[in-house]
Amino acid sequence: MKHTKFFIFALVAAMTFSACGTDDSLQFYFPDNGGNTGGSTGGDNTPGISTNKANQNMNMPTAIMPEVVKKAINGLEFPKIKGGSSYVVTHMADNAVNFSSEWDDNLQAQRWTCYFYCESNKGGNVGRLGDFINDPDMAKYYPGITEFASTPYQNSGYDRGHLIASHERQVSAVSNKQTFYFTNMQPQYSTFNQSKGIWYAMEYQNLKKNISGRDTLFVVKGGTIENGNVIEYVKNRNHIKPSEYVKQPHDGYIPVPKYFFVAFLEKKYNKDTDKFTYNAFGYWFLHEDKVFDSKNDKLVNYIVNIKTLEDRTGIDFFCNLPDNIEQEVENKDIEAIKRHWGW
Repeated sequence: MKHTKFFIFALVAAMTFSACGTDDSLQFYFPDNGGNTGGSTGGDNTPGISTNKANQNMNMPTAIMPEVVKKAINGLEFPKIKGGSSYVVTHMADNAVNFSSEWDDNLQAQRWTCYFYCESNKGGNVGRLGDFINDPDMAKYYPGITEFASTPYQNSGYDRGHLIASHERQVSAVSNKQTFYFTNMQPQYSTFNQSKGIWYAMEYQNLKKNISGRDTLFVVKGGTIENGNVIEYVKNRNHIKPSEYVKQPHDGYIPVPKYFFVAFLEKKYNKDTDKFTYNAFGYWFLHEDKVFDSKNDKLVNYIVNIKTLEDRTGIDFFCNLPDNIEQEVENKDIEAIKRHWGW
């Protein structure tokens, strides 16, 4: 009876949190046997530790997480949550997860945004409907944790760069407006972010090529905000070089990433084997104030495998895959990646 109730709960949760018609058991997993509370460490039955023998590094909920986050963190789009001074916020739109972000309260910056594409959220043409605002869900779920006291890096010379782009959520007004929350922003050079930039080229390449013909595509995007991988720290018109910066919680200075990264995971159904297959790759971009020379340079030159991306960022991508599948997809040879994705 215990396992029957658990199965029904997991099935209802998956139906609630996924709008994808090709969902499978790897998309949402709710651990039994004590693995759904707390954040401590210890043996297999310790709260916060995975009881799934096939996946020892999957995300586990903690006591402070709101229910909407607890039910979302085992989606395949999620990297490993850092925790500590970081807080995850998940946005719902049209009765499904729109995207999630991890916000570092100490550094006053977002670590990553993750989301997925499937048939129900690929289309639409609602336009740019949002205003750049503080994230209302952050204030709702984590009282006292606010991402900015005022409009971030105003007049600093940097764009408010979307991680999940406005044009990636055109299916509804609600889903589009949420992309303008500051928890989905990173400071970016205009030449990097806008129509002649490499970030812009990557976004449109994703929409044009990567999501076509795939059951579901899981995406993680972010910028480097620590470990020396920062250009400078900005606040309005004030700029501080990394060498001069003394980290103080809530001092109001925002790190400008030196690098930006993207990780893609494809889930596709194989009719011959009656199973899902998984493939992944990443991008690693130096954040430069220059136009992308598309005639003499190609996006394929910035492709790395997921293991390389993990080594450079310290982030465990796609941790909710079973360990054997995760290891296989993250260690793919670059030439094999290029062949599979059609480069």
